[in-house]
Parts: sequence; structure tokens; C-alpha cells
Amino acid sequence: MSLLALPPELLIIISDFLPIADLLQLPLTCSYLYHLLPHPTHRQLLIAETSDWARHRNVFACRYCLRLRPATSFADRMLCRRRIPAGRDSCKRFCIDCGLMPREGTARYGPGAQIFFQDQFYVLCLSCHQFLPGARDRYGRNTLECISCWRRHDSQSAAPTHAVPIPS
Repeated sequence: MSLLALPPELLIIISDFLPIADLLQLPLTCSYLYHLLPHPTHRQLLIAETSDWARHRNVFACRYCLRLRPATSFADRMLCRRRIPAGRDSCKRFCIDCGLMPREGTARYGPGAQIFFQDQFYVLCLSCHQFLPGARDRYGRNTLECISCWRRHDSQSAAPTHAVPIPS
């Protein structure tokens, strides 16, 4: 007898007893199970990310899209200190994609946000509102603009100005 030949109610009951790794992978086997089985809750994903299976794959839970995503999908700050798996604030972690596409009433990345991603400096540019590598000023400090916008503004401010006589 095939697993899919079982009544839907029985499949849902069986899914309650599956280890989290299997529960996450079973709906990916066919569209019928994907639509039938309940999606994991944020709490289940937080538990899952502490498992050997998740640690081996280096995946973490996002609080908004409710998925286990690879570490490369998160800002560096989201994966350290209190936001590590089983950390006090791990429930507040969100991926970069969700941070850049905020929903109504959620606090995420806003224009000018400075984000370190895989040890590289990125910014949600104040001028063009794009997520791009951030510029550094002449003193090496991080700016709130992307490199191209910073260069454009910096070249405009460095342009020679002509003295205008003041009428007396």
C-alpha cells in the first residue's frame, strides 16, 4: 500500500510523530502532501534549528517567512550573541529577504540601514533605496549610501564653486 493511499486524516496524524527533519522534507515530495500537511510553526522551526540535522546543514529559522534558511541568507548580526540557535533572542531573527520587504507593522531594515553580510558592508541606500555594497567616506567610516550614490554626491560637493559677487 502506498503512503498516498492512506486517508488524509491519518497522514496528518502520522506527521505529528515524525522527527522535525522528516516533517520538513515530507511535504517536498509531492504537491498533494505539500498542501495537505500543516506548515511548521515558528516554534517548531526554532526547535528544528538546534537539531544535528540543521546544524550539519547550517540552517536557521526566519520569523517572518517561517522557513529554515541557510546562514548565507542572514545578516551577520542575526547569527551571533543572543540570536544564536537556542539563544534568548533567536525568536527575533529574520532573513535579509524579509528584512528588505517589510510587512505592515513590522520593524525591519529601513533606508540607511547598515548591514554586515558575510563580513562585507552593505547598506539599504538612503538615496536610491537599493540593497548594495555600502560606501566608506575618506576617513574609512561607513556611510548610509551605496558606492555609486556616495560617489555622485561626493563629486557634486567637491565640484568647484564660482564666487558670486554680492551686490552692495
